[in-house]
Amino acid sequence: MIKYGVIGNNLDHSLAAEVHNLFFNIYSLDGVFEKVVVPLEDFNNIDIHEKLMGFKGANVSSPYKVRIISMLDSVSDEVKAIGSVNTINNINGKLIGYNTDAEGFKELLSRNGIKPRGKIFVVMGSGGTAKSVCYYLKDKAKEIYVVARDKEKDAIDGAKIIDYDELPFINGDVLINTTPVGMYPKVDKCIIDKSIVENYEYIIDLVYNPIFTKLMQYGVKAGKKCIPGLYMLVSQAITSQAYWQGIKMDYMISRVYKEISVIEQKKAHGNVYITGMMGCGKTELGKSLAKALKKDFVDLDEYIEKISKKKLQALLDEGEDVFRKWETKAIQKLAFEKDKIVALGSGAVLNEYNVLTMKLSGIIVLRDRSLDRILSTIDVSLHPTIKGKEDLIDIYNERYPIYLRICDLSVPYGELDLDTKKLVEVLG
Repeated sequence: MIKYGVIGNNLDHSLAAEVHNLFFNIYSLDGVFEKVVVPLEDFNNIDIHEKLMGFKGANVSSPYKVRIISMLDSVSDEVKAIGSVNTINNINGKLIGYNTDAEGFKELLSRNGIKPRGKIFVVMGSGGTAKSVCYYLKDKAKEIYVVARDKEKDAIDGAKIIDYDELPFINGDVLINTTPVGMYPKVDKCIIDKSIVENYEYIIDLVYNPIFTKLMQYGVKAGKKCIPGLYMLVSQAITSQAYWQGIKMDYMISRVYKEISVIEQKKAHGNVYITGMMGCGKTELGKSLAKALKKDFVDLDEYIEKISKKKLQALLDEGEDVFRKWETKAIQKLAFEKDKIVALGSGAVLNEYNVLTMKLSGIIVLRDRSLDRILSTIDVSLHPTIKGKEDLIDIYNERYPIYLRICDLSVPYGELDLDTKKLVEVLG
């Protein structure tokens, strides 16, 4: 068995072993990934070659991403430019350092449709991860601020250094936390006051354990688009594997992420959001699943009526935009509930904020039914927002690709008991 590992101080929070071992399992590779704990007081005295003897490769966790560079035999040009290393390749006893964090951050932005050009980024923290983030952004972003505890000491190429007292006076597009504050087990901590998030459109927390950090909770309550760092973790891990295995592996990122995200999103608040077209049986599946898992069932439309104190038709009569605002408010409130099985309206996932918020507090399940079956069972004349069969077909063609893209699990429409059993096997 070929050994790989992650070296760090306190690795209780780390999911690196879970990600890499899942990768080995999916692709039937001969490998095992371990945690290599080195206490802070021992780090300067260790022989890194001896410590990693027998390891084909290793990732490096904070706070060692900068400090470990001097202990390696050589580093890549990217590491020289960034000043941070997170991947070590053991080539015939020579330890070579690389940086895959910058690539991982790039993929995180790309996946979430965030184009850096013309945007103001504010990065909290000035360690190795912050250096990697700034390295990727420096020739693209309109402006980069790095919030450091000691702005006289810390310097990062391409960024303006400010301290936390100056942060309330900065307005930007994307706020990024690269510090470990809020990480398991200290999950009730946040590095900033909740009022700060009002100044941004996107809030990114590169803490991935838990997914729904205090910072993310502040962002959701403020109606911001909140993105956890789990995809960056998976992306940089698979890029590390590319160095270790000697082959390009970008196509594997989505598969590994799909599996690990279901595990981690289930840990958040345990909610399950069932999506799909009208006529696909979201409510019947939701009720059946709630009974099997002994959780509460919520019909989103009924929940909207409850919190708005208005009937659905009355809200629609005021305009679809009015209904959609209440829909978003309902999802926002449900994100702070726990262990709910929620049957969504078919258009709830059209809003990016809704999708991001649901993925912080649980998983999204698609009940997938063919258009022909839907057309044969649904009476379009009874639906308040559909003008006819052709309208339904257009809606299906618009929404179905979105369902496929955003869902964490997909259950083809079938016998209710069997569909429920399939989900219970994954979620139970």
